Amino acid sequence: MAKLNIQLSKQQQQILVLAVLFLGGGGFAYIKYFWLPTADKIEQTKAEIKTTEDKINKAKSQAVRLPKIQKEIETLNEQAIEAEKRLPKSRDLPAVITAVSVLARKYNVQLNAFQPGGQKAEQYFIENPYQINIRGNYHDVGRFLAAIALEQRIYNVRTVTYSPPDQQGKATVSFTLVAYQYKG
Repeated sequence: MAKLNIQLSKQQQQILVLAVLFLGGGGFAYIKYFWLPTADKIEQTKAEIKTTEDKINKAKSQAVRLPKIQKEIETLNEQAIEAEKRLPKSRDLPAVITAVSVLARKYNVQLNAFQPGGQKAEQYFIENPYQINIRGNYHDVGRFLAAIALEQRIYNVRTVTYSPPDQQGKATVSFTLVAYQYKG
């Protein structure tokens, strides 16, 4: 291998040192003020893209569940409507009177008295008692009371008292009908 013997003058050496310093300073400035900030922005943007993609994937998975959730909501709304029919939010005295009188006619029972009583509040509901006096034969009265128990609205029959039947076989029956009301 041949030996290179380069002789530089003082001025050439100074220019070479200045060029090396200029290139080194330029490289340093390029890395510090352009390369590193750009690399940081690229990393931040990649992180934002990943976060956004995760949110999109989560939204897609929730969108797949949306029809099922809507169906569940529809079912719950139907159940709430059905529950309100059984346990209404208002006293609705006319509906109670109508239900009792329709059943009395249907089962051949004579409605003698219907007297509302005072409300009694419980934790989740209110009891609305009604003193009722009816007259009919034993089987008709039994069917009437069973029909009340099978009504859509929740009723309870309490303190039933029978009087002895008369010559026609009809007895007078007194009882307390309790209609329930939601306390919400």
